[in-house]
Amino acid sequence: MSDRGMKKWAPFASLIEQSEFLEAMYYEKNKKDKPKISSERAEEINQILTNYHGEVVIIQYFYDGYVYKIETILKRIDVLNRKLILEDGSIPFSALVDLSYKDF
Repeated sequence: MSDRGMKKWAPFASLIEQSEFLEAMYYEKNKKDKPKISSERAEEINQILTNYHGEVVIIQYFYDGYVYKIETILKRIDVLNRKLILEDGSIPFSALVDLSYKDF
């Protein structure tokens, strides 16, 4: 006999509180550990940041168990506080998973 796991609760998601609770459970269940960056990739990211001149970049960063991806133009690179300043927020260097130029 196989365990149905979370499937058995899906039909009961008709209550608002229950559906919110189930969404929170799915969110917590799917969290992952932060991916490791190789020293070679870290050096490539450093080169991109060092030679950055206003191009569109693709940033992958880790936050709360998930990896997010955005395309943006960096407003500023804050070396003192170790973060990338964007138009609508900032990303600490420690959260970076990958950084690359956007291909046109």
